[in-house]
Amino acid sequence: MTANPLKSSLRTITTTNDLERVVVNALWGTSWSPREYANQQAAYSTYYSSIYQFLCRAACSGDWRIPDYTHEDVISIIDSLKSTNHKKKDVLKLIPHAVNLSPSQSERAVNLAAGLLVPLNFDGIGGARPGKRISWESEKTLKETIEEEFQVLSNQALPANPVCATCTSTIKFPRKFGLWDLKFIAGFNIVWTNSLLDHLLVVDEENKITVYIFQQVSILELHQTLTLDVIPADLISETFETLALLLPRTDEKTTAWYDKLQKKHDLDPGTFRRSYLKLEDRELHHFKYWRSRLVKLKKAFDEHEPNKPTQWWRDDRKPVQWWTFWVAILVLVLTILFGLIQSVTGLLQVILS
Repeated sequence: MTANPLKSSLRTITTTNDLERVVVNALWGTSWSPREYANQQAAYSTYYSSIYQFLCRAACSGDWRIPDYTHEDVISIIDSLKSTNHKKKDVLKLIPHAVNLSPSQSERAVNLAAGLLVPLNFDGIGGARPGKRISWESEKTLKETIEEEFQVLSNQALPANPVCATCTSTIKFPRKFGLWDLKFIAGFNIVWTNSLLDHLLVVDEENKITVYIFQQVSILELHQTLTLDVIPADLISETFETLALLLPRTDEKTTAWYDKLQKKHDLDPGTFRRSYLKLEDRELHHFKYWRSRLVKLKKAFDEHEPNKPTQWWRDDRKPVQWWTFWVAILVLVLTILFGLIQSVTGLLQVILS
């Protein structure tokens, strides 16, 4: 009889496709066979390697490592978080083998379960992880913790209908505001992140702008199927809309670029499957959670001036300026060319005479 992979220890976690499939099925309520999962694996392999494996190994190391938990043990905690809205102090009492754990070990086990369920950087798991950390306090539920964290982000946003300094129209995001444009026109560095709280974060360091883009889209889609909205439903929908804004699937340049990226970096293909964003939804007041970061990103893009010939060639955001620049370049090239021709002609005349 084949052993159940879920009963194996987290400390000896492997990278086998069968364990990955069984874990994904158990975590998210799917029932894919090995053949069916082969068609789905691209969507979940990044979650399994960069979140599930990474966090389990981190939680099983260090001074306050969790006990010899099995995958089944930690998934039972996750199932509880998906179906009940308990305060953390109550969740701690219900975890497997609670009476045999120290308070620090119990904390780490629950924080691990939260981090595996919700793509955020929870404190108290262990391991060095980039991005902002959040803390789940004992008197709050997981749902409250997440809502409060993103409410803070929402409160940093601009008024619902901000106006330009010199006009009366609302801020709109043009079609030339995709990740391809940010990278190849403005030279921004695009970093894919597994933490939802770091989505659209703009960092300017040493005159190099980095933009963080959340990529665990398939996990958010699975959250939409849960009975309990651990992550606010409107936050998930709005996150998808920002990806539709920045990764327009009707743009050929963006499609070709993302296809190459996905093969090279094993990105979630769901990131590029978003529905087309309608014209009326490209206005700032349409966004609640992400509008402050979208404004900052647009401001950085608008203020950028090309500094390479390739960027000048691609940057046609200002058509008059674009034509003026390239006409001037053409005139300069022709002037040099004609001058060179005259010089060569004059030299030949001298030689032949």
